[in-house]
Amino acid sequence: MKPGKPVPLAERLVYIQVVEGLLQHGLRGRLSPRLRLRLRQAGIDVDRPLLPAYPVTLWVHCLRIIAEETWPSVPLEQAFRNLATAHVEGYGQTLIGRAVYGVMRLLGPRRLVQRLPQTLRATDNYTEALLTERGPTAYELRMNSALDCPGYSEALFEGLLRMGGGESPHATTLSVEDGHTTYLLTWTER
Repeated sequence: MKPGKPVPLAERLVYIQVVEGLLQHGLRGRLSPRLRLRLRQAGIDVDRPLLPAYPVTLWVHCLRIIAEETWPSVPLEQAFRNLATAHVEGYGQTLIGRAVYGVMRLLGPRRLVQRLPQTLRATDNYTEALLTERGPTAYELRMNSALDCPGYSEALFEGLLRMGGGESPHATTLSVEDGHTTYLLTWTER
């Protein structure tokens, strides 16, 4: 992990490009009046300009609201996976996302994964990640967070790997302990 004092949970923020990517692009046409109301009641008003950053606890709460409202007839884990897929697509439509994704497509899956710690660090004020190579198409990624959104992070990483040209990308949670999550990221070469 990156050295330094950890950011306390109460001070952790997610930046606007992440929120914009999902709410203004990834969910375009799927923000029902009820979903808009629930998000506003939670603390994000999608009918007003977005703030530069939001508390991560609020953002995770909103992710759950969005999953419940947008995909009510599927199990919650599948709803979170659907949400992550929409988020990957939507983030790529933001100004920053277009630039980041353009580079990712050129890098290929291996170098994309090698850059994930820096890429993730640019989305918030707290992410620290440690990457360990387990093979030419397999890496462990240990992060200093544990989201209560089963399937979300896994689908997010799979979408990024797919964008970087990885065939059959797969992300598996290996462990969740002491506020850290370790994932195994694998793919096959095209």
